Amino acid sequence: MDKAAVFRRVLHVVSPIWLAYYLIPPDSYIGVKRELLVVGMLIVIFVAEALRIGLKLKIPGIRDYEQKRPAAYALGGLGIGLGLVFFPLPVTAVAVCGMAWVDPICWATKKGGAYPIIPLIVYFDMAVMFFLFANYYPMNSIAYGAVGSLVAIAAEKPNLKLIDDDFVMIVAPLLVLGALTYFFGGLLP
Repeated sequence: MDKAAVFRRVLHVVSPIWLAYYLIPPDSYIGVKRELLVVGMLIVIFVAEALRIGLKLKIPGIRDYEQKRPAAYALGGLGIGLGLVFFPLPVTAVAVCGMAWVDPICWATKKGGAYPIIPLIVYFDMAVMFFLFANYYPMNSIAYGAVGSLVAIAAEKPNLKLIDDDFVMIVAPLLVLGALTYFFGGLLP
């Protein structure tokens, strides 16, 4: 595996660090709503992306097909930002950690024939543990884990030209699991 691929895998694995957002007080430490911090970070990321694309800068880790479109890290960051601002912690944690840890497993298992079974099992197990830890009803945890894993792996499979799977693997589960949580609840009283 080349250095760029290793760099991308490391970014994947550590991207859940953004969930530390939930540790920031609602008005942050500087008197600004924490949602504005996320919006500010996204603005910085996309201004940097616009400069990279416009100036045709070669950045290590950016794949050839990403040279003329937003890179995976920017689209993944957008997905994470949407989760942080609009969705509850358990749903966001499942979607972000699922993308971070299961997407590389998808890549690794496609060559060996264990795709999509191994990624589905890993995502399901992770999601159920997260939902149980968040005090969701056990049956909801299992159902949401099953739905979330199916949605995430189905979203990862297509090779979309303009939208990276990092974004889709976050946003698709956010929308579906967020809707399930909103309409059917999940938390124990």
